Amino acid sequence: MTASAWSGFHKKALRERQNQLRLVYPALFPQHPLPPNHQQPVPVPPHNRHAAQDPRASPSAASSASSSSLTVAYDSTSSLVGLDIASAPDVIPFPITGLDEKIADNMIENCVGTMGLPVGLALNFVINGIPTIIPMVVEEPSVVAAVSGAAKTISSASCNGDGFTATTSERNIIFAQVVILDIKDVTVAAEIIRSKASEAMDIANSFVPNMVSRGGGVVNLTVRTPPRKSFSKRARRKCEVAVVDDSGAQSWLVVHLHLDVCDAMGANAASTVAEGVAPFLADWVGGRIGLRIVSNLCVERIAKVPSYFVQKISNCIFRKKILSKSSFRIPLSKLSYKSFSGRQVASRMIEALEWAQDDPFRATTHNKGIMNGIDAVAVATGQDWRAIEASAHAWASGCGQPDELHYSPLTHYWVESDSETLKEGDEGLYFCGEMEMPISVGTRGGVLKTNPVYNYTLGLMGFPDSKQLAMAMVSVGLAQNFAALRALTTEGIQRGHMSLHARNIAIAAGAPPHAINDCVAYMVESNRVNQTIAKEYLVAHEIHSTLATSNESMSDPKHPPRAPSTFYIELPLAQSPEPITLNIAFETVGDKPVHLAIGPTTTSLQSGVFKSLFNPRFDFDWISSTVAMLDTVELNATPDFPARKGNMLLVKKLKVLSILMNILLRSMMAQWPAETKRLVDKIVKLAVAGGRVDPELAKRSGVLDRHMRSRADVDSLKQTPAALQIGRPLLLALWQVFELRVLQWVGHEPLVNILLESQLEVLKALTEMEHQIENPSASGRSKASPLSNQLFASADGDVTSSDDEPLTMTKKPAFAAPPATADQAEKDTHALLARQSRRFQYAVFMLCDANSLDVNLLTPARLRVLKAAGDLISWEQMCCHDVNAARLARDLSAQILANSAATEQLLPKEHANGTAIELELITKDPNGFVFWLLNTLGSMAVGKILANALDAKGQEFSTFATCLRNGDQPTAATKKSVLASLTAIDLHQIFRTQIASFLELFSKEKMLAKMIQGEQELNIFDKSSLLGITRAYHKYYGLESFFNK
Repeated sequence: MTASAWSGFHKKALRERQNQLRLVYPALFPQHPLPPNHQQPVPVPPHNRHAAQDPRASPSAASSASSSSLTVAYDSTSSLVGLDIASAPDVIPFPITGLDEKIADNMIENCVGTMGLPVGLALNFVINGIPTIIPMVVEEPSVVAAVSGAAKTISSASCNGDGFTATTSERNIIFAQVVILDIKDVTVAAEIIRSKASEAMDIANSFVPNMVSRGGGVVNLTVRTPPRKSFSKRARRKCEVAVVDDSGAQSWLVVHLHLDVCDAMGANAASTVAEGVAPFLADWVGGRIGLRIVSNLCVERIAKVPSYFVQKISNCIFRKKILSKSSFRIPLSKLSYKSFSGRQVASRMIEALEWAQDDPFRATTHNKGIMNGIDAVAVATGQDWRAIEASAHAWASGCGQPDELHYSPLTHYWVESDSETLKEGDEGLYFCGEMEMPISVGTRGGVLKTNPVYNYTLGLMGFPDSKQLAMAMVSVGLAQNFAALRALTTEGIQRGHMSLHARNIAIAAGAPPHAINDCVAYMVESNRVNQTIAKEYLVAHEIHSTLATSNESMSDPKHPPRAPSTFYIELPLAQSPEPITLNIAFETVGDKPVHLAIGPTTTSLQSGVFKSLFNPRFDFDWISSTVAMLDTVELNATPDFPARKGNMLLVKKLKVLSILMNILLRSMMAQWPAETKRLVDKIVKLAVAGGRVDPELAKRSGVLDRHMRSRADVDSLKQTPAALQIGRPLLLALWQVFELRVLQWVGHEPLVNILLESQLEVLKALTEMEHQIENPSASGRSKASPLSNQLFASADGDVTSSDDEPLTMTKKPAFAAPPATADQAEKDTHALLARQSRRFQYAVFMLCDANSLDVNLLTPARLRVLKAAGDLISWEQMCCHDVNAARLARDLSAQILANSAATEQLLPKEHANGTAIELELITKDPNGFVFWLLNTLGSMAVGKILANALDAKGQEFSTFATCLRNGDQPTAATKKSVLASLTAIDLHQIFRTQIASFLELFSKEKMLAKMIQGEQELNIFDKSSLLGITRAYHKYYGLESFFNK
């Protein structure tokens, strides 16, 4: 499984995408204000492979240039530098935003305001071998998605690997036109002007000295004499009167001054030249000056994206001056799409093209789709899209092609063979496409200096010159047409277009961000997508909300980061053909980016670094089964309060993010406790500064009183082990993605606050050092239990690590204390379980599920009760987890091995080669049942019970005897032997009486059942399914027989 270029970008929240751009383009989008003496980087086009050697290019510019060609998809996160909370208020707002009214008022006359349009990114483009990101401004849904999808097909399947192979004219020529009237002999006048061409060009260049100094200016002069119809031969309206004296005029006298405008659009320069030269031309031929204006039909400024075929266009008077050609060529087999073969797609697309070639009604729509893409890029980059449109349609009408004077498509497709002899099947056949049109663009001067947004949109492309911009625009046009024809000729456009169109309709109808998904789901499911239906739904939604709420019972520029590293996970989704996918981008701290993945065919799990960060037990199968398990114990409302289907995918993704944070954090705490705790403290501090988390959460660890220098943290992190360099920014990224999605898509502030706080409490609990936990009295512990001291060790190194379940905690829940008559072992065990239960995260899962319900019913009081119920379920899950047979075998093995001397030496954190230990028997998350068992029976008694069970099974006890002798050093083989021996016997049967007593003392099932049945705030939930959650865990851990009495 390989993440495609920028895959999943369209699934991210808006702020995620913006943060990703800050990470990828640190020089273009700095997070903090630049110092007063900071020099802006010299724009370096990404197409220039040698930009780093350019003496004009600053390091920041080089970084920006290299970043612009990234081809991996990311979930956006800010870098570790973003944790500098002290400077958080100074973070620069994302600059691609609406035009300032003061600037707008100076751009046009009678200005009364501004309008906003979405700015999207066309991804997956490879042009002449260079990956290119292209900004687009368009209000029509599916345009950006279609272009990106077509670009992915072409770029990944092109024969030469260059994707779109595009070229454009050698010079950026624009025509300054001058028409001279009242000429008696046009032919003689034309020859006079031709004879003075050199003089006329010198005069013209005197009006544009700056352009001449840059290598441009007027480079040629041509004279045209197109036929001129007399008044009597023109189509006339009734009662029309002739006011133009055209007697004797058989043709026009038109002078073209060919102006090389370099990287400017050049319209104003052309008009200046035309007006300056016109008096001299008129004087030379004795005529009258007519119009002096730029021509937007720039036939010497043609960008072409064809295939390996040059279409013959006869009698084109400009053709000999056009030098631009380009191509894409795809093996026919790679053109397959959905259920259609490559040959079927090709034949249908060519058939649709032929219809457009023969029917101007179809050709108009065909070309309109092309201009959807080109105009969107033109608007995004500050170009004169009206001139581009006019020029394109003139070219499509056969301008300069007298034998083809009808409106035709701008694109052309065909299939060709790589040899004269056709091979069997589709082998050796290629689908080819081309597009050619005159296009006049500029990247210097004009409106580009007026509107600062264009600096950023052009910067996303690497600050291209005008030729590169023209090639990108015509490539977008071809990709847009390719996508449209492919969709139209296969499954149709409505299937993919409908949900996107419905989203625009919902927004236009006034849906708030958190209600858009609901509105879209309603329209699509009812198959009625229009603004009237959307408004009806939103009115009903608003009335319901009003009634419900009235009744409460209802990156740093000096240190630009490297290209981001990525973490990609793909999990199957029950009852859906589409999997859950998450693509997380995080800061690269090491020498180069690292790309990790978890999925059906992933190979990342084989790497040593990955094993250090993710316990090998938590593989793809385990995570998939855990997610499937959560589907069986999810929170459900009564039939009177159905779920919001539009939010179900968000709920599942939030749960997956929570599980991933849990797994990663446990592993990091086992290896780098101090560094990991500092990072989590910073995350909490950032959330507290945002005002959405109780400050007491941070004060408990004193993080508000601690001065932190995140830049220094980043620098020091570079000196740490490779796995920590990856794990720390990855953990930060996972939290940020979780937070951003909650903030943008949950849409109900009480739920947002309690959900974020609960997840942060989970992270805090997992990083609590042993000495921070309220320890039971050491004097009351049984001397026969060496595990007692281990459980409450005060050394910083003895901290939590990974275990079998996605454990997390919540703020210390108000669990009933043990009775006063309880012995010390019971009190100690209760204290241990209270600590451990806070590391199970079922309360977080329930709050995630609540997002799929009607948020107007989720009052703060109801959410607090729901969280309390989740805390009790977490306690119950923890008890079941500790008694699980597999966990018992591991923890009892750990206790046996712990009796050996030099226990600390048994736990090397890494092998010499850097790979993590695959078999870790001594679990640092204490097992409550084992702790209670050893404190009540004593370790010798437990050992005797195990020895008898092994003897009865016919297995030798010599391994245990070896481990119990002081001074012995168990080997890896010994560890495996101990674990295998205990796994082979029925521990549930051996300790059945003790397990039953443990569950009788510590299970919270009865307390939970009483709460569910008696708490009024839980009446909107399906209580039978709530009661069934603990039963599902009993079954999952194989404990039904202990509860079914």
